[in-house]
Amino acid sequence: MLRMKTALALWLAVAGCAGLKESERKEQLAASLKAIDPNAEPRPPENPPADGRPRFNTEYWLGSADEERARFEEFGKQINALQKAAAEKHGQPLARGFHAKAHGCLHGELRLAADRDARTRFGIFADGQPSRPVWVRFSNGVGWKQGDGELDARGFAVKVLQVEGTKYLDEEKLTQDFLMTNAPTPVGKNAEEFMVFAHANAKGTAAGLFFLLGHPRTGHALTRTGAVDSAATEQYWSGGAYHLGAHQAIKYTARPCDGTAKRKPARKSDDYLYEDLAQAAKQGMCMSFYVQFQYDPELTPIENASVEWEVERSPLVHVADIVLPPQDVDSPSLKPFCDNLSFSPWHAIAAHKPMGHINRARRVVYYSSAHLRQRGPEPQPWTPETPPPAGAEKTR
Repeated sequence: MLRMKTALALWLAVAGCAGLKESERKEQLAASLKAIDPNAEPRPPENPPADGRPRFNTEYWLGSADEERARFEEFGKQINALQKAAAEKHGQPLARGFHAKAHGCLHGELRLAADRDARTRFGIFADGQPSRPVWVRFSNGVGWKQGDGELDARGFAVKVLQVEGTKYLDEEKLTQDFLMTNAPTPVGKNAEEFMVFAHANAKGTAAGLFFLLGHPRTGHALTRTGAVDSAATEQYWSGGAYHLGAHQAIKYTARPCDGTAKRKPARKSDDYLYEDLAQAAKQGMCMSFYVQFQYDPELTPIENASVEWEVERSPLVHVADIVLPPQDVDSPSLKPFCDNLSFSPWHAIAAHKPMGHINRARRVVYYSSAHLRQRGPEPQPWTPETPPPAGAEKTR
């Protein structure tokens, strides 16, 4: 009952999208930014506000910490069951709960923008931080391998290497992950609603579309999941919110660097996105990384992930470029390595801590999914002398 009341209060806070008066907005934002040291550990979620109106840069429990913990453990079990059912139904090896089919993994470098905004200079984007090696994985969204022309989300996951500092998951010591899909919002305002979709989607496309009919606002992301021309030239978004420093909430997005030509491959194969990516990788690629700052706690909420942070209110702020030099994504050792990579938003340092109910659930669910399928070891930077380890033998 408490969880239902909490959800109703927070839903009412954003449903009308009234927002704050401009003077009140500036005053509350200034107070929020002064309330905590940017280099401190971010504050945990708070109890829902009595008036139902959220504050800047603040998370709220959906019920309580204990209620969330119990629900997330149950979600982990449900995702594991869906993984096993998908493997059996499609006659495929046990795979990750989502984004089972990779189009390819590429190595490159995260290069910070020299003129980046002062508000962005925290964590791995802080002054004095170096360029760092990365692995990126392009993928389809569902938890089984299907043709690239099917209705589906597309994923772009970035693993930044050589990142020191305490992590929220100790399975990887020197990584910082950023996960994105090609829709500005996830399917569902929170993890409760996303799990309803996950069960529907496991039954097939028709059930997923039926979910959309019953959830017209939160199912908006499904309208972005048709066939795409090229994974290499899509724009990708974080969906949920994150800290940038302990004191401010952001979302992030990546899109092709200025000057990148559109790609129009023939869709003659079920693996046309992989084939196109292989051609794009041979030429070299570049993706620009941007952040959006929370503009208003109601118009750009943290706990209702289905509300898009529109760029008219929360402009894109360029932070870095992900430069992927010319390379071959089809090497024998790279495919199994790519399948075995494990990504989680909780492979993170404090300055980039995930925020919001849907991200708090991912800490438990992604961990459970990765360990069910026996995730690979923490990756190292690519060098010509030491190509990635193959790990367990798997096939596309």
